[in-house]
Amino acid sequence: MKLAVSAPGRICLFGEHQDYFGFPVVASAIDLRVSIQSSSRFDRTVHVDLIDLDEQHVYDLDALPAPQPREYLLIALHLAKREGWLPQKGWHAIVSSQIPMRAGASSSSALLVAWCALIAERSNRNWNQTWIAHAAWRAEVDWFGEPGGMMDQTVCALGGTQHIAFQPAFKSTQLPTPPGSWLLFDSKEPKDTLGVLSRAKDHRLKLIQNWECLGTIDWAQRPPQFPQQWNDLEKQLMMTTLEIRRISSEGAEALEFSVPDLEQVGALLQEHHRWLSEGIEVSTSRIDGILAKALEAGALGGKINGSGGGGTGFVLCEASRHDAVTEAIERAQGHPMPIALGAEGVRFEKFIK
Repeated sequence: MKLAVSAPGRICLFGEHQDYFGFPVVASAIDLRVSIQSSSRFDRTVHVDLIDLDEQHVYDLDALPAPQPREYLLIALHLAKREGWLPQKGWHAIVSSQIPMRAGASSSSALLVAWCALIAERSNRNWNQTWIAHAAWRAEVDWFGEPGGMMDQTVCALGGTQHIAFQPAFKSTQLPTPPGSWLLFDSKEPKDTLGVLSRAKDHRLKLIQNWECLGTIDWAQRPPQFPQQWNDLEKQLMMTTLEIRRISSEGAEALEFSVPDLEQVGALLQEHHRWLSEGIEVSTSRIDGILAKALEAGALGGKINGSGGGGTGFVLCEASRHDAVTEAIERAQGHPMPIALGAEGVRFEKFIK
């Protein structure tokens, strides 16, 4: 049996560094994809060729080694074995990606979503896109307790532009695909996923828990009444959290219209980036500089994308300014890539028995 499956990358429009608190986010799948071509084997070994990384892996389904953190393909096999959806026969898989690798555009989550769908399909397990999103999250985040949310896996699995709520229960609502001309750019700086996530999440989580325990939390109050014992840094971290939560709400409302006000969307993206850069310091001087040059060339707004410390960002502009903004990003040492938002989620490209 031959199977080919793919899943899209994503950009986070609104709510970056908020999903791991259970706060709503808005993210959109993009038309850059990870693809897996697979063919069945007659034994119980799985052979994987990651051609973009020049890596090869072989796994014996009867003797899976203990996984290390971030060995997501192996973790997914262990997860499938533990939960009863591991295939009886092995396969050979060839993985290729259009998504910038390890740059914040969810190449890892897209790969894991496609991999979990492939495992489930080969085991004849009944699944849907939401089930795949949850399975990928269990493998990527929950297995080793890593500091991440569920935004990436949800958007890579479901596709489209999603307004995702996590409390009081998980709910993903598809929004209209935002118009305009969108450019993803790679800063060519390596990102620091775990370091940034740990710093951006752990301290703020303690502050939120402390505030809620005091029984005085009012998310809408401006200016908020912070606990008196908090220092200036702690107040800045929580103010950033509150403002990103507000921006996310306003951004979701703006995108509910079939023809949103692109200037408003751009301004909200720019404000979001400022809080990320100055409030929790997840941007870099190069990414800030690329965004500044794009704005000078006519972009309506943009922000860093993903965990931060390097990696990718994106900008929104009118179609008439696309070429000028592209050139500005190149001059600022970024690598621009035109993208379309609202791409289809995880899908099987071929099914040949």
